[in-house]
Amino acid sequence: MSKLVIKLNDEIVDHVEIEPGTMKIGRKRGCAVVLDDLAVSGEHAHIFTVGEDSFVQDLNSTNGTYVNRARVGKHYLRHGDVIGIGRYTLLYLQSAPARPAPSTGGDQARTVIIGPEAAQAKAPQAEALPSAELHVLDGRTGGRRIELTKQVTNLGKTGKPAAVILRSEEGFRLRPGLRPGDHTEKPKVNGRPVPAAGVKLRNGDIIDVAGTRLQFYLK
Repeated sequence: MSKLVIKLNDEIVDHVEIEPGTMKIGRKRGCAVVLDDLAVSGEHAHIFTVGEDSFVQDLNSTNGTYVNRARVGKHYLRHGDVIGIGRYTLLYLQSAPARPAPSTGGDQARTVIIGPEAAQAKAPQAEALPSAELHVLDGRTGGRRIELTKQVTNLGKTGKPAAVILRSEEGFRLRPGLRPGDHTEKPKVNGRPVPAAGVKLRNGDIIDVAGTRLQFYLK
């Protein structure tokens, strides 16, 4: 069953199971999801669900409804989408997808080529390490999911990574992969340039790298 994880100032304040039919979201008491914020309209938006499919639709609100930072009128929800309403964020989660079987073979590094020519094959899952994936949010490959199954994942062009994601038992860390002359803009996480020491990635972080926007999700 799908659910919403409701956050305020990056703190989880509630979990709401998504039920079939229409669920209204707003400041008014009686809505299925009540958001106590003056920036939220009385009946701000609703989520309509048929079977396994859910849509979010703005109800002519004053301040708008956003999905992955883009203002929307109506949007088909996919696992990991982040709905923004006022000061709140609502993370849409579906039942966890099946994970590939563990494998002891293969390399310990992987390069993700950001672009329509990117390979679709998934690398084998390593054992005893956390699982995560990247969702491509824009461009011709928007909607694609990238499994982070290697200890090192390079983002960018082959031989010229713009960023590197390191996977360990402690989680995932993104570091710049820039070399002089390769790129003019450093990778960013949530709009902030990534320092040379890198940053630890948190669930829902937005990554801008090599002209592409991605979102990081723990599994």
